Amino acid sequence: MNPFFLGNSKRRLFGVYHPPRVSRGAERAVVLCPPFGHEYIYSHRSMARLATTLAAAGFHVLRFDYFGTGDSGGEARDVTLSGCRADIEMAIEELLDMSGADRVSLVGLRLGAALAVEVAAADPKRIDRVVLWDPVIEGEEYVAALFEAAATMPIGVEHSHNSPEAPNGEYEICGFPLTDSQRSELAGVDIMPHLSKLPRRWFTLVTKPLKSHDALRSAFDAKDTPEDPRFEQIEDRAAWKEDWPLNAGNVPALAISRIEAWMT
Repeated sequence: MNPFFLGNSKRRLFGVYHPPRVSRGAERAVVLCPPFGHEYIYSHRSMARLATTLAAAGFHVLRFDYFGTGDSGGEARDVTLSGCRADIEMAIEELLDMSGADRVSLVGLRLGAALAVEVAAADPKRIDRVVLWDPVIEGEEYVAALFEAAATMPIGVEHSHNSPEAPNGEYEICGFPLTDSQRSELAGVDIMPHLSKLPRRWFTLVTKPLKSHDALRSAFDAKDTPEDPRFEQIEDRAAWKEDWPLNAGNVPALAISRIEAWMT
């Protein structure tokens, strides 16, 4: 694996490129779109394992940190959804150049899945396939889950997600700041209108079912075929939730294997 920085001096992103370990003939490339905040931390090991698994199967893989997250430049308060979408587009350009592939696939986890949907729907000609891994479907549900996580973690700070304004201009969600403007932007997420614009091959994998997933499943059950499923639920741990201290750091091996199988 090769760590490097991409972008420019004003918006520098940290990325890790995993070259393919075997040849698949035509070059195939995958950009991994990570979650946000504490879910990014919890899922980091799983996303790295997915990257090495796909590289071993012959894919060029790029995982990266959005601006204001991880090892990229900026601060957590700088994160916007439009900026994250631009970062995914930057990662796509970088991997196309590095790999020589004509198109890339996107694999997104949680909020990363919602962002991947929006990017793919806006530019379907450059996107081969899309995997939505435990996707955020509806923003209000997601925001409520963030505040629930903050209230229930052992050292969390409890806030009401119904509060009209954040105290001192921001909340703390599991150690990460969340500004009022970020909260409002996240609450507005809705991927359902974008699904009809996705490339033909896309797949949803769920390990922790949510109410919004029921709506997604019912909308596409009739279109599923055994050869090309659109929605699958499996029994495995959620990569983005830390079952501390019993299973801290464990990766969802079955989910990663299923994504690899669908991609290949």
